[in-house]
Amino acid sequence: MKQMVIDASCILAFLLNQEGCNEVKSIVADSELVAPTCLSFEIGNAISKLIKRNLLSIVDGVAVFHEFAKIPIRLIEPNIPSSIVLAGQSDSYSYDAFYINLATQFSLPLFTFDEKMRQISAERGILCL
Repeated sequence: MKQMVIDASCILAFLLNQEGCNEVKSIVADSELVAPTCLSFEIGNAISKLIKRNLLSIVDGVAVFHEFAKIPIRLIEPNIPSSIVLAGQSDSYSYDAFYINLATQFSLPLFTFDEKMRQISAERGILCL
């Protein structure tokens, strides 16, 4: 079974049936998904932003989070000091660096729709899906 690090942008595209949803389904099929432990917080924050913008009701937001919780993802505690260094070197956020560092640490591809994360990962020799 192939493994990959997956970020919140891909999970949200799937959960909200957004552009890229079918791509997520095909790429992650028969894969073990890995993510930093912050993933659930990022998903919750994104859902709350959609509610705040009146793009999602509170009831639907809670339902989306429950659907997220059903996805089998192995959550791994990120190396925060290393991620801070990477974030500082690449002018990015620590949250992005958590995913990039996991991909590096476990020699796994990274699945993201975030262009800046893709660029930083490519510069470090990480395969992006």
